[in-house]
Amino acid sequence: MDNKVSEYFKVRSYEVDLGKRLKPYFIQTYLQEAGYAGSQFCGAGYAALRERNLAWVLNRIHVSVNELPLWDDEVRIDTWSRGKFGPLWIRNFRMFRGEEQILEATSSWTVLDLEHRTIFRGMPPFKEDTHCEEDTLPFCTKLVVPEGVEMRPAGIHDVLFSELDTNAHVNNCCYTEWAIDTLPFDYLAARQLKDIEINFLAEVSHGMEVEFQLGREADDIWYVSGICEGLPRFLVRLEFR
Repeated sequence: MDNKVSEYFKVRSYEVDLGKRLKPYFIQTYLQEAGYAGSQFCGAGYAALRERNLAWVLNRIHVSVNELPLWDDEVRIDTWSRGKFGPLWIRNFRMFRGEEQILEATSSWTVLDLEHRTIFRGMPPFKEDTHCEEDTLPFCTKLVVPEGVEMRPAGIHDVLFSELDTNAHVNNCCYTEWAIDTLPFDYLAARQLKDIEINFLAEVSHGMEVEFQLGREADDIWYVSGICEGLPRFLVRLEFR
């Protein structure tokens, strides 16, 4: 596969849950690091964009989990670009433990104009045009809470300094952690993550108060939304086995 980049990780003790499985938060961190490596390979890394006061911002992500790696496992993540579609740049991932594929993901990104905090719609000085015929996940779609799913208050959270990234907004990995932590402890302790989708609707930054809402579509499908200053900021769909 042309322009495929591979990154390697070893699952650490502080990255696992009660069952010694990699926490969803750290799935996101691994994918984020691999994504940055892939963009740098294509000439669109962090430094190249910052020279033009631009930055990558995750718009949507869909992660499908066959099996979570365990403490002390060594994994490889392959990542590649699927090119640009409108304002969105598509990047896919596969995670392997040895020769076994245990996870795959697709994501869509936009380029943020850091001065005006708006989507940069011009063409940056790079081109990500790789296409992989082996892609099996469709592009990320718009998430909508199904009719009949009642969304109820699930807590309030003040954005913390430790949750901010170099773009001065909440890092995408934190949304996964927030969503997981709204679910009941006993439920999480007896289940394993199967699928997660996130739509990032607007920035969340320091000084904001996030109002969580939680809804359940079926026994193992949940929706978590976040509202700040009266506006929806994100929507997460979680599925467990």
